[in-house]
Amino acid sequence: MTSNQVALIDISVPITPELPIWPGDPEPRLEPVSSIAAGDEYNVSRLVLSTHSGTHIDAPWHALEHGARLNTVKLSALVGPCQVVDLSHLERHVEARDLEEASIPHGTDRLLLRTRNSLLWGQRDHIFDPTFIALSPSAAEWIVERGILVVGIDYLSIEPFDGDGTVHRLLLRAGVIPLETLDLRAAGAGPYTLLCLPLDLPLADGAPCRAVLTAPERAL
Repeated sequence: MTSNQVALIDISVPITPELPIWPGDPEPRLEPVSSIAAGDEYNVSRLVLSTHSGTHIDAPWHALEHGARLNTVKLSALVGPCQVVDLSHLERHVEARDLEEASIPHGTDRLLLRTRNSLLWGQRDHIFDPTFIALSPSAAEWIVERGILVVGIDYLSIEPFDGDGTVHRLLLRAGVIPLETLDLRAAGAGPYTLLCLPLDLPLADGAPCRAVLTAPERAL
């Protein structure tokens, strides 16, 4: 690696037909429209997916009837110093006391939670697991009270599978951006720089994104 190259840790998940999806969401599909092999001038494909397919962010409208759309989400909130916290020891949903005990530095704006969920991304034939680890309402309130801008987690939702939307509403009403479906297997606990850019879908309720981390010594 030359001195002007940046070491990146890709924390996104590949969007493929095998990607686990939230029950009821459309399955990702990449369908050929034209093909050089069939005599066409170019290979062109049609992409079909949910606004919450793979690694993605939520806009307020996702959980709030009159919430703001994706065009209100500031890209600056999604780029900058972040903290990865290892909660992989938990066998239950994250509570406020777990965050309090995690020694999260004061002033953290972007918080990524590494749980036992990340191990699921290494499994063959991985299908949706409704027992994934998520945030409890008390953890969401803790995040809001500390003025955190972005909170990420390593599965399809920041909220438990049997949640009633409380976690999403607490975060989104306060302007916290949920970053969901991360693969944090390669990111140990500690400080990084987050670079996360969603597709530009101005009126959407969320959007897939590519999310990467840089280590402190390589931070942009």
